[in-house]
Amino acid sequence: MQQKNYSMNKISRFSARGSLCKTLVFVLVAITVSSCQCSEEVNVVNSVVEGRYQFSDINSTQLKAATRFGIEPLEERDELEKVADKLVEIKTNDMYKVDRLDYSVPYLIPSAATLLHDIGRSFQDRLHEDGYRKHRIIVTSVLRTQEDVERLMGKNQNATKKSCHMYATTFDITYVRFERISMEGNPIADSKLCNVLGAVLEKLRDEGRCYVKFENNQHCFHITSRM
Repeated sequence: MQQKNYSMNKISRFSARGSLCKTLVFVLVAITVSSCQCSEEVNVVNSVVEGRYQFSDINSTQLKAATRFGIEPLEERDELEKVADKLVEIKTNDMYKVDRLDYSVPYLIPSAATLLHDIGRSFQDRLHEDGYRKHRIIVTSVLRTQEDVERLMGKNQNATKKSCHMYATTFDITYVRFERISMEGNPIADSKLCNVLGAVLEKLRDEGRCYVKFENNQHCFHITSRM
């Protein structure tokens, strides 16, 4: 803040034209630096996820399970009442946190909700066994209606009309953020937490309980229940 105030005071001594030019240069430099920092951060974060955990179960593979076990896609959120008996509402609890959902609603079919709970529990069990502080995973996307998908496609070029999220079988868990909920135990960096999560998903995937896609751009694991 002191550096910024100093810069602004210095700029004010120049003429109006000179002030405008320097302001434009300052803004352009700031944008460039910010862009570079963001790119470096993304590359660093993704590089710490071990290759064995960069799962590649593509959308068409996950879609087969979603259409087999999930609900019929809904056009809009007002239709949720029609399938209320087939869904479980997921809420933030000791095992996981439900993030702010702008393009989805917090509902899953029972087997997917159980899968999510088991991921959260196994994640914490591994941390406890290794003497680390307790953390919980963060869910960033859940059930989407067709309307949600269309809105998302207007913002995210990776979004697809054939989204597994429309069947309530699928959810996303970020691998760049975790919430610490206890100070008991040894500290652990996010760069290690993401691989703890990866190990949990690897085991469940090998057991045939889910498909998993490592999403490089969205910084999440895209997970579909196979039951």
